[in-house]
Amino acid sequence: MEEDEISYRTLRKIQQLEKNSPVLTKLKSDFYNDLSEYIENLKNRLGSETSSQKQMLLNDEIRNTKKIVTNIYEQREKKILLAVVSKARGGNPDLKNMIDWEKDLFDPVLNLMLNSRRRILEMETRENISEETKTVGSKEEKKIVEKQENSNPIVRITQDIPEFIGTDEKKYNLRKNDLISLPEDMSDMLLKRGVINKIK
Repeated sequence: MEEDEISYRTLRKIQQLEKNSPVLTKLKSDFYNDLSEYIENLKNRLGSETSSQKQMLLNDEIRNTKKIVTNIYEQREKKILLAVVSKARGGNPDLKNMIDWEKDLFDPVLNLMLNSRRRILEMETRENISEETKTVGSKEEKKIVEKQENSNPIVRITQDIPEFIGTDEKKYNLRKNDLISLPEDMSDMLLKRGVINKIK
């Protein structure tokens, strides 16, 4: 969602859109700059206001605006971190609505996670391990990976959900009473929205 001018009403709209979307919604590239100016303008109005009643109203607006802004950011922050996990595991998350300030979060966290995965999961095998042991190890690793891939929670859909692209890059069109196995990050997100029940 792109708005020409930030206001309390448009921020509420953005908050609701962000809440109802499994992926990042579209914002202006300078959204956070405009937001900073908007809050600064409210503070300036408060400083020059002589009416105690209007001062109280402006204080309430500033406080409520900051709460909404924090909620918008935290919703987007969570989606960005889920996208990092997806990308690190070989996925192709939808990043088209990520703005520059958010890329400053995404890129270093992704690099940190990739480096950590390489350090822990791709350790060089010592030379004195026989080829037979290597082969057995590979089979065991494959079993572990397969077990992890099949360990997604099974959930029941409690209401129709509009079609969306999941963090695993698959398209979902879920209807009430559907039983489906979903990646854990997606099932956690939908569980918090109250549209699924975990079966297993």
